[in-house]
Amino acid sequence: MAKGSKRKVSVAIVGGGFGGVGAAIRLLEAGITDLTIFERNEGIGGVWQANSYPGAACDVPSHLYSFSFAPGTEWSRRYAPQADIEKYLNTLVDDFGVRPHVRCKTAVESAHFDVETKSWRVQSSDGQTRNFDILISACGQLSNPSIPKLNGMDQFEGPSFHSATWDHSFDFSGKRVAVVGTGASAIQFVPEIAKQAAQVDIYQRSAPWILHKFDREYANWERRLFNRFPMRVALSRRFFFSVFEILTYGFTSRHWLLKPMQTLSNAYRKKELGDDPELLAKATPDYQIGCKRALFSNDWYPTLKRPNIELVHGSSPSVTKQGLIDAEGVERPADVIVWGTGFEPLDFVAPMEIYGLEGTELSEAWNGRPEAYLGTTVSGFPNMFIMYGPNTNHGSGSVPYSNECQYNYILDAIKHLEDGSYGYLDLKSDVLAKWRSEMEKRSAETVWTKGGCSSWYVTEQGVNTNNWPGPWLEYKRRTKKVVPGEYDFV
Repeated sequence: MAKGSKRKVSVAIVGGGFGGVGAAIRLLEAGITDLTIFERNEGIGGVWQANSYPGAACDVPSHLYSFSFAPGTEWSRRYAPQADIEKYLNTLVDDFGVRPHVRCKTAVESAHFDVETKSWRVQSSDGQTRNFDILISACGQLSNPSIPKLNGMDQFEGPSFHSATWDHSFDFSGKRVAVVGTGASAIQFVPEIAKQAAQVDIYQRSAPWILHKFDREYANWERRLFNRFPMRVALSRRFFFSVFEILTYGFTSRHWLLKPMQTLSNAYRKKELGDDPELLAKATPDYQIGCKRALFSNDWYPTLKRPNIELVHGSSPSVTKQGLIDAEGVERPADVIVWGTGFEPLDFVAPMEIYGLEGTELSEAWNGRPEAYLGTTVSGFPNMFIMYGPNTNHGSGSVPYSNECQYNYILDAIKHLEDGSYGYLDLKSDVLAKWRSEMEKRSAETVWTKGGCSSWYVTEQGVNTNNWPGPWLEYKRRTKKVVPGEYDFV
């Protein structure tokens, strides 16, 4: 390469959700046009394309759950339903010229780093193989459904499906339904199917913390206002960000900040269920608020009081040919099982296989403990960046916000590669080791590890692999630019 010339890079982006779409937009704006988004599903949207169950909606206010460089103004509600978010992402893809770079129904099966060519050899499900200089994994943390291995599962003679693979052809009318799980998805779809089903039995291991959802529909004049006065949207973003940022301190270091939140939740539950002491007891959490994801709903508690609903509390049930048996040995018949059991928390890149410098596969290198510096880079895996990676989840906040922080970091890294005509950059192993120590130390006193629960935030060994244990303004500062001394430039 001639002296003074600038290297041009090609980029493979795996995933067409918020992380992948936003990365493509920022790359195109930076003049990087040789890029491809590989999306395994049939359309853009990621988790918001896959999760189309009844009642699916965001639990972060719409104005914050969007990109600052493309604030949404067409939301139908304060908390956007699934269809709104999927539409928003598709609008971005068209408005910013990303669509020609998208390959849907095409999964990346493997990626191998080739030291000689200093590039990633990417093999996709359509049988094609191509080399890219940069690999961006935007698979997310909530992409692979988790279904517990219950005793007798193979015996069940009826249909079953996970909330993320909803069977829209199934008619719940007059059916006996078994719902396993009471997490974020279940509290949204159960109130909807309860309106149709003859009976819904909800199997709960631990009760969720529920807060009133201050949701409402936006009138047409308000949407026109959002378009005409962008400052209105900006102020809304700033307000909600500030509220969530205060809560991050409550989750991480100053737990007393969570007391008002816990008091409000207790009062709301007692107001809704106080006339039924047995149900109130079942619906009361036995761990500190924030240890698991706190949920927002206006119709969960009213649904629990319906005559066709039974909340079954206790350890995991077992399955028979005709239904489920609870911890007390009581069998309840079921025509269908719906799994509201969340996602595999450690599958940050699965089922894709990624092989780094020494031919080591990423999941083997992690060995059940995913970690990435600033949630973004892993030593031994050059020119690879992970969107919404380990320790970038929000106990309180908006994923698109942390995505934007990562875009700045990735673009700065690519600028170093281009300006210096380097083949690749690789995170130094001691930097990742120091990062591990920092995450351990800062996670030790968080509500996720000290709150008295088990959750997808933390491994069975008590390691916080998913959440960022600090304020988001700090994360933004630390991802503003790459520190060259933390990387080997080759």
